[in-house]
Amino acid sequence: MELVAASGLGLKIGDRLEVAIVDRSGQVLLQKGKVIGTEAVLDRLNERGFFQRQTVEEEELSDLDRLEEQLHRESSTEGRLALLVEQIEKLLRSLVRPPSGTTWADLESVVRWLDELFVRDQDQFIGVQQLLAHSHTLSERALHAAAVAKLLAVAEGLPRETQTSLVAAALTVDVAVVEDHDGLALHPGDLLDHHKQMVAEHPVRAVELLKHIGVDDAVWMQAVAMHHERIDGSGYPRGLAGAQIPVGPRIVALADAFTAMMRPRADRPAYLAKDALRELFVGGAAKFDARLVQVLVKQLGVYPPGTVVKLANGEVGVCVRRTNDARKPVLRAVMDPSGQLYATPKRRNVDETASKIVEVLPADRHRNIRSLIVQLWKKDLELTEGGG
Repeated sequence: MELVAASGLGLKIGDRLEVAIVDRSGQVLLQKGKVIGTEAVLDRLNERGFFQRQTVEEEELSDLDRLEEQLHRESSTEGRLALLVEQIEKLLRSLVRPPSGTTWADLESVVRWLDELFVRDQDQFIGVQQLLAHSHTLSERALHAAAVAKLLAVAEGLPRETQTSLVAAALTVDVAVVEDHDGLALHPGDLLDHHKQMVAEHPVRAVELLKHIGVDDAVWMQAVAMHHERIDGSGYPRGLAGAQIPVGPRIVALADAFTAMMRPRADRPAYLAKDALRELFVGGAAKFDARLVQVLVKQLGVYPPGTVVKLANGEVGVCVRRTNDARKPVLRAVMDPSGQLYATPKRRNVDETASKIVEVLPADRHRNIRSLIVQLWKKDLELTEGGG
């Protein structure tokens, strides 16, 4: 890749980026697909921004080889997740546009990188996605659901091969509605009849699409087929209940429901993580595996990584790591009491009176915090140099 100055693109306020804009070090300033909303953002992009243009040699690489090269070159979990989100979007859309060029090898590459990022640092992997969870993009939610499915599968002690199958299932459960996903999520009032039929049929249709590209993994296909079945028999498409639903589909169903609740819909705002967990524990007790919900609560804690909080001294902080005490996360202050971002996150101890957590805040209320994502976990991580 060669870096080309963004100032030559002739960007304007209101433009939607066709490429990601990065600084000279490769740090993402604004992701591909995002809209330039303010004069300040436009000035920053023109003054500090570059985009990556492929060389002739890179254009000759396959999409999969190119993705691998980009992932190895990228140094941050945020950047790697952004690349994976873009790839997942391409793969899911290609599956519903015959003839599909997508193969199991394409999906396998994404699943392998997710596993790599999870193994290197669970808290960062979960936390980055928690901070970005306000997005409606199906690929971002699919990635988030895959992370939660992985967390549950590991906690359950399932074999590595089964974990991989469930991650792949969580990524692909909604492939059959990929082109209508945002419209369904943001549709005001009751769905139209054809939308209802589409939703009711999408688990079966997803299985058909996956079979078409040669997927024959029984655990994966079973989880996709049953991810909307419910313990009390109220789910679809077959109305299965209780022991008829194996643990794999139960895990994927819970991961899918939790990450959906973390995003706004036409009829409600996004849930805070603690409220989504409470709703699943209380309101969803009859529908979801109650024991698995308890496992999820235990694994994420009261303040999951990536949770934005207000402190007693008026600062805004981000919980970056879980500890043995679910109510005492490792904390970084990112904003002073007047609302100004700190240049670098500051360590805070929740045991100190001034740093006690007094309120959980919606992450999308403080989107400027995303500019500090890399720094939030930087001192703790091995992911400071490119490599896989």
